[in-house]
Amino acid sequence: MRIQRHLIFTSLCLAFVLPGFANAAMSDEPTFQAGAAMSNITPPIGSNQTGRSSKRQATHVHDELHARCLVLDDGQSKLALVVCDLRHISAEVVVNAKQIIQQSTGIPPECVLVSATHTHTSSGAKLEDREGQPYYDYRAFLTRRIADGVQRAVNQLQPARIGWGVAEEPTQVFNRRWFLMPSRGTIYGAHDNIEQVDTNPGYSGLLRPAGPVDPQITFLAVQSTAGKPIALLASYGLHYVGGVPANTISADYFAIFADRVGELLGADRHQDPPFVGIMANGTSGDVNNLARYSEEELKKRGPQPKKRYQPFEKAREVAHLCAEKVMQEHKTLKWHDHVKLSSVQRTLTFERRYPTEEEVTWAEAVKAKKIKPMSTSRYSTYRTVLAYASPEMPPTIDVVVQTHRIGDLAVAAMPFEVFAEIGLELKQRSSIQPLMNISIANGSHGYLPTPGQHRLGGYETWIGVNKVQLDASEKMVDALVEMLSGLNAKGQ
Repeated sequence: MRIQRHLIFTSLCLAFVLPGFANAAMSDEPTFQAGAAMSNITPPIGSNQTGRSSKRQATHVHDELHARCLVLDDGQSKLALVVCDLRHISAEVVVNAKQIIQQSTGIPPECVLVSATHTHTSSGAKLEDREGQPYYDYRAFLTRRIADGVQRAVNQLQPARIGWGVAEEPTQVFNRRWFLMPSRGTIYGAHDNIEQVDTNPGYSGLLRPAGPVDPQITFLAVQSTAGKPIALLASYGLHYVGGVPANTISADYFAIFADRVGELLGADRHQDPPFVGIMANGTSGDVNNLARYSEEELKKRGPQPKKRYQPFEKAREVAHLCAEKVMQEHKTLKWHDHVKLSSVQRTLTFERRYPTEEEVTWAEAVKAKKIKPMSTSRYSTYRTVLAYASPEMPPTIDVVVQTHRIGDLAVAAMPFEVFAEIGLELKQRSSIQPLMNISIANGSHGYLPTPGQHRLGGYETWIGVNKVQLDASEKMVDALVEMLSGLNAKGQ
């Protein structure tokens, strides 16, 4: 009798359990997963902060620099998104990191996006050896740490759901290129060219900005199936904020945003694995955080109060405003238990930009001390002109561009400091909406103005800081739009 009762009880248990197994076995829907991790990429104190020959060496680290990594897995494909707290990132470092990532995780290079935030107080690419100290190659360290971060994110993959949205913060982005009042006089460029606009021209005698800004903060969020936040990746078209003391390494407002958004999401600082907040640089090549107004607008506004900010205070203010705007939209997100991932990568070949004959003649005259320049610039001098006029300079530059589809969210990755109007055009022409733009991605090849902005002049158009043919932006946008269309067709 006892045996019969035991068999009956076992049969009842199986009756309840087996249908569940059967349903799971019958389901062909793969599990969507997400994992995130941070990899410390802070160089040692004494490093060259800017990567320029002035070798301004860091004496303090205010906050650690990180490669912030998010890996998504739809059951068939994986996508790795990495944002580094760096001023720039070289194509060489990215290529090498992707090779290691492919070997260790199987994620192919076209499915790995690596970008830099453009914080102005991060390290350069290589630290030279100094007397009495061993040689230290930061590039090798950085390459490995990026790959390690992606590996750790893969290790922490867990069933997840995903959502995305678009917030707006228009009060913190200002175009830094301006037409000036005639009373300001002639605008001389780096090579004595007469220009129509000036970059960072002060605060008086301003006529109108030379271009638009993009106030949108596009973001995606992932959380566990139980609702615990895993990561949030956002992109905002703001160059950087600054307000960092001299000789100090800092990740700027990008890292403060990352911390603040975690706090607002209620992420436990001791949760395992930890929440990872990420802020990427959007299309901000001509945008900064310095509020400037035309003379006409100033008359309407009246006297403007001037606040003296303490170090990091302004960066914290901007970061908190952005985090709060993102959280307002985050409350309304539609969460998806599964989305498909797809990626397309292309290498575009651009003609290298060469100085004009007039610029070469000017540079040679300055070198021979026959003339004294009307204006000088540490970024673009006669030496730069002569260097770029050299026949030894390669005639073309290969640049990597990417598009990624995450459900109905698209990502466009560009290896330049891209002007805001280029990003706005991409968003308008993209067949997948919304679109997240990420600049300084998979390499860094200088500023990317439009042909129209080139005709206006200004710092971002000078030889040396702009390296590619004058219509490169148009060719890049057309390629990215075509790539996005291809992703859209596949997803339908």
